[in-house]
Amino acid sequence: MIRRIILITLAVLVALCFAAYHFRYDLLAFMVTPAGPFDPAHVPRAPNYADAATWLALPDRQDSADIVPAGAVPGDNQGRAPADVFYIHPTTFVDAAGWNGPWNDPAAAGLAAELGQAAIFNGCCQVYAPHYRQATLAAFAAEAGSDGRRALDLAYGDVERAFRHYLAAWNKGRPFILVAHSQGALHLQRLLARVIAPDAALRGRLIAAYAVGYPLPLDQFDGPLAPLKPCRSSGETGCVLAWSTFARDGAPDFYRRTAEIWNAASPTGFSPVAGRPILCVNPVSFRMDEVLVPREANRGGTVRSITSGTLEALTPALVESQCRAGILRISEPEPFVFRAMLLPGRDYHIYDFALFWQDVRLDAVARVNGFVARPEAAPAPAPAPTP
Repeated sequence: MIRRIILITLAVLVALCFAAYHFRYDLLAFMVTPAGPFDPAHVPRAPNYADAATWLALPDRQDSADIVPAGAVPGDNQGRAPADVFYIHPTTFVDAAGWNGPWNDPAAAGLAAELGQAAIFNGCCQVYAPHYRQATLAAFAAEAGSDGRRALDLAYGDVERAFRHYLAAWNKGRPFILVAHSQGALHLQRLLARVIAPDAALRGRLIAAYAVGYPLPLDQFDGPLAPLKPCRSSGETGCVLAWSTFARDGAPDFYRRTAEIWNAASPTGFSPVAGRPILCVNPVSFRMDEVLVPREANRGGTVRSITSGTLEALTPALVESQCRAGILRISEPEPFVFRAMLLPGRDYHIYDFALFWQDVRLDAVARVNGFVARPEAAPAPAPAPTP
């Protein structure tokens, strides 16, 4: 009898563990889901992008985009960079208090700064990064439905207004790179489709768009993103890069079950990603292929130091990497700090940029220098230094 009770108990525990694993994304989202529906009458106040306080980073002030970790080249070149970066930060608001976070939420803003993603681009470009009323993490759960979509619409509206303010107030016809991660990459896809792709003048100044950490179906380049194209090699300009990082045996369930992208033709305004081929550009070779890139080719990654508050010195040769079926698969990085915050499914989402920090930095420099060296390029300041 006791043996039977033990066996039944073990069976129940196994079943619960299986259910928790299978529904792990849903459980994570459930913990931060707001109690009530999205209500446009009760959203945080909108940012006024003429106010410098509504920007996470600006090139004429000291901020988190100015950091250069030990071992990184080139140095901070914002003072004489020939191009700009417009950076859209990822989801850092995980509170159940509302479907959208205040743009000036100190915890969310602090986390966005600590990621060190915008600083990757201070070697090639002046960095502009807006705060915005980001959708809470729960907005990405399938159960969020129209509430999640409306929260994402609100967040995107801020991003587009910030970009248009940047163009009107600061760009002055300069070439630019667009950079985004996670939720930011979803908004960047929409910005490319709504603002960049239809405008020949803006397309002509676009050096590249790094839309990282959110699935980008390849069929978009025959639809709303046309005539933009994916980047197929290092140094190519006017194109789009994307990757999402998982362990070799990782399970990208979010892509397969839940993820949606903006679709103006859909009744809901969004369409599912499931079943569609996804763009993956390897962030070491910067090629759109499935060639295995050895660990030794990785130029170095970095994370925020818990003790100093700045970025750690670069660690080179972190991982081998390979795009497979639209997912960037990597070997396990030896330093624990690069796997301390793995998401369910052995998802290295938080480290999409961190693992390839120096690779992306040098790639951006090369693309900027290639762009400004073109005979048809408008006159610009001296190119970013080549290390």
